[in-house]
Amino acid sequence: MQTRPCTDKRRIKSARIVTGLLLLAGLTACGGAVPPSAPMRTTTPALSPTAQTSAEPVGSDIVASVDGEPVSRLDWQRALALDRAMSALAGQPAPGIEDALQRLVNERLVLRLARQEGVSATVDQAEARLLALLARWGASEAQLDAALTGAGLTRAQAVEAIRRLLMVEAYLARFDSSESASRWLAEQRRQARVGIYVDLAAQPQPPPLLAAALPATPLVLMPATPTAIPSSPTPPSSTPSIPTAPPQAPPPDNAAPDFILPDVNGQAISLSQFRGQVVVLNIWASWCPSCRAETQDVAEFARQYRRQGVTVLGVNLREDAATVRAFAEANGIDYPLLLDSQGAVAAQYQVVGIPTTVIVDAAGSVRGRHVGVLTQAQLAEYVAAWLPARAPAPAFTLPRENGQSVSLADYRGRPVVLLFYRSAGCGSCQQQLAGLQAVYQRFQARQAEVLAIAVQSVAQAGVTQQLGHLAFPVLADDQHQASAAFGVYNRLGDGLAAPAVFVVDREGNIAWSYFGQSASDYPSPEAILEQIP
Repeated sequence: MQTRPCTDKRRIKSARIVTGLLLLAGLTACGGAVPPSAPMRTTTPALSPTAQTSAEPVGSDIVASVDGEPVSRLDWQRALALDRAMSALAGQPAPGIEDALQRLVNERLVLRLARQEGVSATVDQAEARLLALLARWGASEAQLDAALTGAGLTRAQAVEAIRRLLMVEAYLARFDSSESASRWLAEQRRQARVGIYVDLAAQPQPPPLLAAALPATPLVLMPATPTAIPSSPTPPSSTPSIPTAPPQAPPPDNAAPDFILPDVNGQAISLSQFRGQVVVLNIWASWCPSCRAETQDVAEFARQYRRQGVTVLGVNLREDAATVRAFAEANGIDYPLLLDSQGAVAAQYQVVGIPTTVIVDAAGSVRGRHVGVLTQAQLAEYVAAWLPARAPAPAFTLPRENGQSVSLADYRGRPVVLLFYRSAGCGSCQQQLAGLQAVYQRFQARQAEVLAIAVQSVAQAGVTQQLGHLAFPVLADDQHQASAAFGVYNRLGDGLAAPAVFVVDREGNIAWSYFGQSASDYPSPEAILEQIP
């Protein structure tokens, strides 16, 4: 199949926009402008693995793989150098580090299919396109040679890159619109098994002559004051470093997309149930070497920070529960692992390779995005600015089941678990209370007290105590004094307290909380025990 020049506006738009991250395809093959960048998108399908396979070949010289085909560090360096040299000649903004890597990923996807169908391009065609571009840009061959030499590249390398991109252009020319080609490319990306084996918040080691051209700031962090998330299929190219303080009121258009996924035991878990905590979404798969490399750091971070109001959720891509459960047991993972069997959450969060980690603050806004391996220290740095301040627990005095008055202040100097259950007649509540009673001695061993509270009379509190043979106090909040103060009264719209748990530290501050989304949505006793400071 012969290549055809990109002569009309529709074709130019297609090659520039449809290829998305193929920036050089837009700039070099068709002479279009590099589109503006965006920090994150929520509309384009994402990359995700589709099968369980053995580990990809990975080493210091491999930065990514596409269905087992490696992308080398040298490939990445050269692509970045060429992108920037050609951008300078065209008078366009230089693309970012992640742009160059994602362009190579897309190029691998399209070229594989193009070659299968006999699409080809010659060196002469690539030379002719290069000369046409220079004429369009008003640049001379001497300027080209100087730009390439400054980037540590040869003209032959530039021509070969253009030859490949002519093949991409020819293959994509079959689509009648940029929209249909966009959908096709997004589907190819969704089905591909892509691994990112490099920290994209760090910089690749460039050839010496390229070093001065690299930006000094990380490229994949969200800005401290996020803007609206655009729908344009455009990748990030530069973003400020980690913010030092949250804004007073995060705009709602940066809200983290909510989702519900089953964990390895089949229990439905939603992102919104962790509102009030910082959530670290770690999107991974067991076949990914870099995901395995960061496992111990993520697990240790989760253990150390859960008492500071941070929850790690591992979102596994397209693997079955048995595989994920076995991996967790072998690696000592004790944070929730959710099954994204269709890649839907990865699509919501614009995953372009794994591992990808997204930081969501206590208000539910996206605050950071990191592609590649993370260390425990890096995770701590990401969440430092968004750790929730411990607010004082509202004071209350309530009668317990035996008629004696109990005040929260009575327990100052001891951790207190406040369990807001719904009523004496609630079956799931009785199960929750029985579960806590079964481990009550372990709470006492940590000098912690459990106070069960419901919007009911003293008589009903007595019934609850008798039904569960409960040794800890059961309080009557029939005037919803405490449940209203803690924000759990009538949350489910039925005049009762929603199932909720608060851990109050020795100083009387709220150290941890859990708000149920239904009558049967409550944390396990083990999960509560882990939060006792």
